[in-house]
Amino acid sequence: MKLEDLLAADALLPSLPEAVNRILGELQHDEPDMQRVNQLLSGEVGLTVRLLRLVNSARYSTGGQRIGTVEAATAMLGLNATRQLVQAAAVSAAFKGVPGVDMTEFWRHSLDVAKIAQSLAEDLRLDKGLAFTAGLLHGTGDLILKMAMPECQSLQPAFAADDGRYEAQLAELGYAYPEVGAAFAARWSFPDNLVEAIRYQCEPSDCADPTYSSLLYLSCWSARAHELDIEGAAPHGVFPYGVAEAIGLSDADDKLRDDKVIAWTPVDEARDFS
Repeated sequence: MKLEDLLAADALLPSLPEAVNRILGELQHDEPDMQRVNQLLSGEVGLTVRLLRLVNSARYSTGGQRIGTVEAATAMLGLNATRQLVQAAAVSAAFKGVPGVDMTEFWRHSLDVAKIAQSLAEDLRLDKGLAFTAGLLHGTGDLILKMAMPECQSLQPAFAADDGRYEAQLAELGYAYPEVGAAFAARWSFPDNLVEAIRYQCEPSDCADPTYSSLLYLSCWSARAHELDIEGAAPHGVFPYGVAEAIGLSDADDKLRDDKVIAWTPVDEARDFS
């Protein structure tokens, strides 16, 4: 399937749910009515559960205190982060039961990437919420490809531990999951810099501003190295120093290999989110 045909197939690119549209519409006002936002969120139980799990997974709370209500979450997050995480929470519901994909494992890996991206963004004093959301969504294009072409050879290995997936898809299809994921993120009205981060996550040097795409590249590298280590596979290549140094993270090597620094996502947390 050609890329333009895939992106034109409405049935393959999930649409933004109407309930989420209403919430985001309120958040776009110059002075949003947060009481109204909280009411709308509270009326969507599944969305609320995922939002709270993301808030706690992303460690937005201080002092290790877990956030248990919509009101506490939106008050602590602020407008921009609330908008991003509402959209992100809706994404998991949009991808239910993708044939041939272990969704718990997919979201476990995605949450790992998101947490690493957030930590690196904090080091660089960037938008932690945007980095977390980019990490969470980085593989959605692969899910769309799997729904469209379930027999495609380059889609058969599990996403989390497939070190050559991007190159294999380019060779087989002429495009790959970052382009598809970026189109999905744009359709859901995520910020332009998040869309660009997803689009150029495997080739950050091609991006006009490679900051977030480089950050995402490093986060994916770290999470995939962890997956390969779990499976007892060969070492995951040489650390990408050039990518790290380009955005001022020359000391990221040790951090991205340190299990004491990275809070890897347990299966139960990923299962609850999926």
